[in-house]
Amino acid sequence: MAKKRKRPEPISAILEGSDVVHLTRYEITDTPIQDRRYRRLPDQVKDKLELLYEKAEKKPLEAIPEILELIGKYPDLPMLYNYLGVAYARSGQKEAAEKAIEDNIHRNPDYLFARLNYAEILLARGELEKVAEVFENKFDLQLLYPKRKQFHVSEAVGFMGIMGWYFIETDEREIAKKYYEILKQIAPHHPLTRRLHRKLLWGGFRRLLSHKKVRAR
Repeated sequence: MAKKRKRPEPISAILEGSDVVHLTRYEITDTPIQDRRYRRLPDQVKDKLELLYEKAEKKPLEAIPEILELIGKYPDLPMLYNYLGVAYARSGQKEAAEKAIEDNIHRNPDYLFARLNYAEILLARGELEKVAEVFENKFDLQLLYPKRKQFHVSEAVGFMGIMGWYFIETDEREIAKKYYEILKQIAPHHPLTRRLHRKLLWGGFRRLLSHKKVRAR
């Protein structure tokens, strides 16, 4: 059995502004946390799903028809839309990838990865108010899912990466840094950790340039 990695410090969440901080504590684990809909699947389907995500990344054009076939049989299985979005994105079909993500959030609005993927689209579009709505204005995993005391590391990393990006875009850099510090602890070499670091650096550089321009006037 894989060991659980318990957060050494409480995770901070900002709900109504930078002056309101709620502290929560939960466990992060490497052990897969299976969706109840996944648990009900036949074993042969589970075996296929285990291979399908990697295929979506490496051979997306081959994976797409297989994923669509499974969606036809299991239209409410949220991970399938994630796989489909990945396959479309890897094959250069941006609009189709976004549609798969939007279909997922409409069908499975409480599914964390559906929220994260949709929020990424909204952040890229600059639709910040909608990002907050996706997460019900709850910027902490346990506040968003109060019945859960444990999250998979991929859930925590994805959530912290999106939250950090959101608070950079809303000019709350100090809050964004808190999410980055947590990311450094749980996944220091993850692409989302590196991405957030770059955004923090670039945001600081832009602010410095802005101050210089103001002083020069």
